[in-house]
Amino acid sequence: MKVFYDHMVFARQQYGGISKYFCELIKAIPRDNWYLSSFISNNQYLEEFGHNQLKFFPNSKFKGKERIQAELGFLYSIYKLHTTKWDVFHPTLHPSMYTHYIPKNKPMVITAHDVLYYLFHNNNSKREMLIDIDIKSCQRANKIIAISENTKNDYIEYFGADEKKIEVIHHGINKTKQITYNQRIEEQPYILYVGLRSDYKNFSRFIQAFSIISKKYNDLKLVCTGYPFSSSEIKELSSLGLVDKTKVILATEQEMAQLYHDAEMFVFPSLYEGFGMPILEAMVYDCPVVLSNTSCFPEIAQNAGLYFNPFNIEDMANKIENILLNYEVKQRLIDSGKERLTHFSWEKCAKEHLNVYKSVI
Repeated sequence: MKVFYDHMVFARQQYGGISKYFCELIKAIPRDNWYLSSFISNNQYLEEFGHNQLKFFPNSKFKGKERIQAELGFLYSIYKLHTTKWDVFHPTLHPSMYTHYIPKNKPMVITAHDVLYYLFHNNNSKREMLIDIDIKSCQRANKIIAISENTKNDYIEYFGADEKKIEVIHHGINKTKQITYNQRIEEQPYILYVGLRSDYKNFSRFIQAFSIISKKYNDLKLVCTGYPFSSSEIKELSSLGLVDKTKVILATEQEMAQLYHDAEMFVFPSLYEGFGMPILEAMVYDCPVVLSNTSCFPEIAQNAGLYFNPFNIEDMANKIENILLNYEVKQRLIDSGKERLTHFSWEKCAKEHLNVYKSVI
């Protein structure tokens, strides 16, 4: 059996949860069982994996860069779909693009990640277009892999996906600790925030909660990972008196490991996620997890997280302070996190994917 994975997510993301998922999945599947049509990409995970690919202006940023990569890769993927022997097609992004290019008798498996744009997209016409794409993708797919029960239920509710087609397969996690040095990146005690800071990530309410905490704990810092703060973010941080108490780092995987390891806690205030990979990443490095009580979070973290109402700034601040004040609570979360990790592995994830692929042949 050979599974064909296309290029798309690796052309669109240098870093990101979906490309990381597909890369880890491919790594865990025997080499004879997959083909990847990505040949032009700046994706960091593929580079670390050692997949042979052309770099596309790796040191330059310009408008349309990812789109050019994606369109060049699409032409190559279409060519390879017709010249390579494969048994199952698993597109990495935008599966409906291939509807007219793969034979109707060839099985297709898609992954349902989340319904973020359905819930949070401001452009109604584009939102409707994306909904139509997902509905058609669900109809064409022989099987749908949902990354959480929460996502499964969302796809049934919002896109009318056939429940009989859906298999829930949780992501895995690499439990091998990647810390190779003991020098802290941030010397002062800090709270860690990971990833994007868009509206649904609830960053604005979070920094308001942090401003309450920082008045009581003068030496406590906030470390964010990702791209530099925008002018509007700097303005909000300034209004809260937090400019000197925050730092943003575009961290490598190794630096992320160190940041998790040394943090007082990881706070995940997001209003919605499909899975929430940073939850497990924090647990690997014995970092207590404080997070929203919404979406898939209780499903993934279970009793290994301390939950708050993401719309209630005071509740968020109280739960954060609870970790700072109570060593017993902090240690309980760390111990529960270790147990929770035993339920997740990329090997288990890959085995369950292979079972799905076999079921459609």
